[in-house]
Amino acid sequence: MTNELKEKGFIHLTNKSETDLENILNELGEIIHTTDVIVKPESRGMVTTSLGLDFHTDHHKAKYILWYCHKQTDLGGDSIFIDADKIYLQLTEVEQKQLSNIKLFEHKIFPGDTDSNPFVELDEKGNRIFYYSFWLVKDEDKQNPAFLKFQKLIKETEPTKINLKEKDILIVDNHRIFHGRTAIEGSKDRFLKRYWLTANQNNS
Repeated sequence: MTNELKEKGFIHLTNKSETDLENILNELGEIIHTTDVIVKPESRGMVTTSLGLDFHTDHHKAKYILWYCHKQTDLGGDSIFIDADKIYLQLTEVEQKQLSNIKLFEHKIFPGDTDSNPFVELDEKGNRIFYYSFWLVKDEDKQNPAFLKFQKLIKETEPTKINLKEKDILIVDNHRIFHGRTAIEGSKDRFLKRYWLTANQNNS
């Protein structure tokens, strides 16, 4: 499972029990945050709105995001995602350096969270870490040529699209994969459980 995550950046598993879920969570790392992803009428929160969500990453402290599907709406609610690393490699070295100088506002959740994080940086092992949400980009950086080119490449990239069914699990590398979703329509009784995890030492 960890090899597949390193290779593709995501894993889709079907028909997994909650015992399977617990075992997978334990294998991946430490849970640092959980969220019920449900629709709340008139909600302005990203997680609980029925609107579609553009590509983004979640909190930078989460190496992996895992969703367990308890129930899916009968129309829409597709999970969509793209590999940011593959897009990044289409840029010139100059453009890559420009992106490393862009910092995005942090959506503060944990004690000690910083005010901002870089668009892209290297971890202690030399792996690239991406942090991205268009609405968190500072105004002065939104017209940066490298950023505009990255945005253009995102739009030109065909995303992977998965409609999770009951008992499905989706795992993404939050430091590499930009994720979003299509609008939740129809019955809107969609219920996913979302887990943010740090990586076990041998999975990082």
